[in-house]
Amino acid sequence: MTGSAEHAGELLVGRDDQLERLLNLLAPTERNPGPVVVAGMGGIGKTTLSSHTASVAADRGWFPGGVLFVDLRGYDLDNHQVQPERVFASMLRILAPDDQVPATVDEQAAAYHQVLSRLATQRRRVLLVLDNAATSTQIADLVPRAGLHRTLITSRDTLSLPGAHQFNLDVMHAHDALQLLSAILTRRRPGDRRTASEPDAAKRLAVTTCGALPLAVEITASVLADEPDLSITDLIAELETVGGTGVHRLPAGERTVGAVIDQSWHRLRTRHPDAARLLPLLTLNPGSDFHTDAAAALAGHPPAATVSWLRTLRHASLLRRTESGRWTMHDLIRNHARDHLHHSDTPDPNTATQRLLDHYEQTTKAADRHLRDLAGDLEFERFTRREDALAWLDAERANLVAAVGLALTGRQHDLTTRLAAALDEYLHWRHHVSDRLTVSEYSLIAAQHLNIPRTLAASLNYSGLALRGARWFGEAITALQKARDLYGELGDRHGEGRAWNNLGNVLRQVRRFDEAITAHQNHLKICRELNDHHAEGVACNNLGSALQEVRRFDEAITAHQKARDLFQKLGDRHAEGRAWNNLGNALQEVRRFDEAITAHQKARDLFQKLGDRHAEGRAWNNLGNALQEVRRFDEAITAHQNHLKICRELNDHHAEGVARNNLGNALRQVRRFDDAITACQKARDLFQELGDRRGEGGSWNNLGSALQEVRRFDEAITAHQKARDLYRELGDRHAEGRAWNNLGNALRQVRRFNEAITAHQNHLKICRELNDHHAEGVAWNNLGLAQRDSGRPEEAKAAGTEAISAFRMAGDAHNENAVNGWLNELS
Repeated sequence: MTGSAEHAGELLVGRDDQLERLLNLLAPTERNPGPVVVAGMGGIGKTTLSSHTASVAADRGWFPGGVLFVDLRGYDLDNHQVQPERVFASMLRILAPDDQVPATVDEQAAAYHQVLSRLATQRRRVLLVLDNAATSTQIADLVPRAGLHRTLITSRDTLSLPGAHQFNLDVMHAHDALQLLSAILTRRRPGDRRTASEPDAAKRLAVTTCGALPLAVEITASVLADEPDLSITDLIAELETVGGTGVHRLPAGERTVGAVIDQSWHRLRTRHPDAARLLPLLTLNPGSDFHTDAAAALAGHPPAATVSWLRTLRHASLLRRTESGRWTMHDLIRNHARDHLHHSDTPDPNTATQRLLDHYEQTTKAADRHLRDLAGDLEFERFTRREDALAWLDAERANLVAAVGLALTGRQHDLTTRLAAALDEYLHWRHHVSDRLTVSEYSLIAAQHLNIPRTLAASLNYSGLALRGARWFGEAITALQKARDLYGELGDRHGEGRAWNNLGNVLRQVRRFDEAITAHQNHLKICRELNDHHAEGVACNNLGSALQEVRRFDEAITAHQKARDLFQKLGDRHAEGRAWNNLGNALQEVRRFDEAITAHQKARDLFQKLGDRHAEGRAWNNLGNALQEVRRFDEAITAHQNHLKICRELNDHHAEGVARNNLGNALRQVRRFDDAITACQKARDLFQELGDRRGEGGSWNNLGSALQEVRRFDEAITAHQKARDLYRELGDRHAEGRAWNNLGNALRQVRRFNEAITAHQNHLKICRELNDHHAEGVAWNNLGLAQRDSGRPEEAKAAGTEAISAFRMAGDAHNENAVNGWLNELS
């Protein structure tokens, strides 16, 4: 996929009427902007026409949001059709360039349409060109929902899409086919007079022999350009006697193309035998395009020699060069060239496939080492920078995922597991959830065939990580438990520790906190036993996060400090940043806000230096929360705005919801109530779209607090009730308590005192249950105010006294003074 049409540089002859009709359908003034489906047989010029149309439309400034071209490979005989879930992440990177996309395919799909909606709001039209679609299911989820955008689809079939404009493309008119032949020949060989000196033969070649099919005309013109002494009459005679193997199975039009392709290949065998031998081998690459290095691996020759053969094939119109410098071939050419794989002149395809897989494995391993070297201190032979490694992985992703499947199909089970392992960190890094699941499944199947317990345990571990990334937590837990048990049986303490760690992280996500703590403690025990200090730091950091969830904050602080110290000593700055950030969160919980601010600032600075924008955003968010606690609201707003900016840059909609929610809270503190309400509403809408009920609960609660400030109490009560109900369903007692507290405050404002008192009593009960002294002070204070306003002064005084005691225990002098203020008024 690219950000522009890559075939627009090809000659377009005799399609002026069709071009104009397509442009009219794509024009901004079109009132019925449904998808446009260009249908026709293979080789008829659908891609060239669509690409030219897209290029002209872009030149006219119709699509300021960009033109995206996606080859869906719908007619690939290797069954490598591209489904929507394989496209969303890459689409997001082009529409809103980033290094981070949502974690799950469903979230990526939602984000894709949200970005398109936002671009529509900004009047930044996007044109989406979906090439080679075989079925409606390949494209239905990709078609933009906003009417401002346009979709242009090519297919060999009539696709059933709601509101689609069907545009059937036929073979060229006779004079246009002849003009195309002449134009290609004179462009390749200026001054060539053969079409003029043999007009009848030229017409017969273009119209009868080539069937007026552009692809066939292009290939025969390339043959003539390559052989200036060959007459058109002689070429026709050759074409009528040399048929393509297997072309009898094809429809009439494609049979014509097949004969032309086969004839071109046979001529190459005589004039350019090395290039001819290479062409069938190129079909062994599992993806739709490839780099020169991959072609060299297939050829078994250096890239410098291979590139000259690739250029020969390009001159013969059997290959195309993309704007990014990669190589691709028409699927009809690919399918016919594959027929020659077992020709006596063709090198052994099995050996060539092995060289290709070895190339992909070795280069992927080199890229993976760079990707894991977050500090950037090491240089490896293949890549000099992590950015280069990532760029290579991005370009080769489809090939690499398919290569894992190719290795599995070839029963190379050991290679399957090795290549899958080398890909895992990259697929996690880029959030390619569907690909990661596919690769881990291939790895697991291969490991089961190998029946080597250690390999099976590693594959189960990767499978668990992939399932966790897809939020299939139950299956992830099962896979990781199996990995842990297998490592245990093998006596592989290092592997067992990794499995415990990964299991603990999943258990924490499903709020099984006690089990998560046990898992991380087991990991920590193994790390210390093995004297593995880096893994010990990981274990301490994750243990601290689990301890925070059960409000064992002092132990969590100790764990995070230990992790920080270990990572500092080992020089792992990225892990050190994570430890600082988690430490800051724990310090906030025990109201050591100045220390928390310092911790988050250190984390932010480290992530900035490392260029990890996603982690930097989290640090800004946590810093903003800590600044709010010490009433440095303007700085907090700036912090949350920085977080929001990063979220939008990275197209991370979940984190954007968090940023907007916390920004709304800070805006409320400086009495920018309308801005606060807007921020919280946007956060709520994002969380609802993403299906994050906990995030939705938090945004409802903050929205209710902002609504109270503008005296929209009935709406505030509804908001707090929704928050309370969501948190109760989720079993989050701490958050439920906050919702009860805010609900009580809103009820008091509309003089529903008995309900307010009940709400604050429910909050108080939860605070005591959780042993949260500061929150208990808040509950006593607000309960006392409700009792005071309902005419129960003695009960109010008793509640106020309890509030002072709780705030004093928590070290909150500000709130202690506030309680004393209203108690003095009662006296």
